[in-house]
Amino acid sequence: MRLPQILRNKRGDISSPIIVILVTVAALAVAGMTVAWMASTGARVANQGSLIVLGTPTLTSGLNPTLLMTVKNIGTAQVNVSTVRISTYSASINQNVAPGSSLIISVIINNFTSQSGQTYNGTLLTDAGTIAFLAYCQ
Repeated sequence: MRLPQILRNKRGDISSPIIVILVTVAALAVAGMTVAWMASTGARVANQGSLIVLGTPTLTSGLNPTLLMTVKNIGTAQVNVSTVRISTYSASINQNVAPGSSLIISVIINNFTSQSGQTYNGTLLTDAGTIAFLAYCQ
């Protein structure tokens, strides 16, 4: 006895090779967008300034002491140093440091009294971030 054959309408079916091609094209498109995003992000991150403090910052003793310190830009972009703070007192600097260059900071901290032999907490405010340091009073 023969079973009746059921006729199937093959219209609308997608063949396996076409499915593989569509999935491959979609995966390549997503991979291309990911690589482009990573390249643009990496380029932005690589172009940043970064300051380090060289040596030991020093303060003169007494009323309105002078802070003397040196910073170096080890990054790849210019950095603007805007303000220096010792304890709660601050002084404006507004100096740019080019990549690979150093800046000698000599600034008077008004209305502040320092004592010889003491160490004071300080911060440097820049457009590349805040840098903490210790200043020794001579």
